[in-house]
Amino acid sequence: MSARLDLVDEAATIRLARALAAALQPGDLVLLEGGLGAGKTFFVGALARALGVPDEIPIQSPTFALVHEYPEASPPLVHADLYRLGDADELDYLDLGDALRSGAAIVCVEWGERFVDALGAPALTLRLTPTGPTSRALDLEGRDALIAAALASPTAL
Repeated sequence: MSARLDLVDEAATIRLARALAAALQPGDLVLLEGGLGAGKTFFVGALARALGVPDEIPIQSPTFALVHEYPEASPPLVHADLYRLGDADELDYLDLGDALRSGAAIVCVEWGERFVDALGAPALTLRLTPTGPTSRALDLEGRDALIAAALASPTAL
């Protein structure tokens, strides 16, 4: 299933993340696509907060670390950025497959579209396109229940 939403501001993105946090399950892979500054890390931060990561724990892009883990989240959250990876063989060092196969965490991956064959089919793909300073167009593809949760969120308020 697919859908398109207009996220009018950052508050709409936060509301969307809260709705999806209630619908995502451990073992779900969420791919985030979009150019630099599209809001991928902002969305993951909102999702992490919705899953219970305390405000005192910073949510940052894992561009240089490649993977950040948030065991404080319920369920746990793994956030990866694959921008700097050259090929799928490098994924072995990140243990993302283990997190997905074990069903131990929700795994959010930025710049992961090149590695779908190695990672497996995503439960949800979010493609963010800036339409203004804080507004975004969001194209979603994924499981029916996740798209329904996204469509039910009050994103345009």
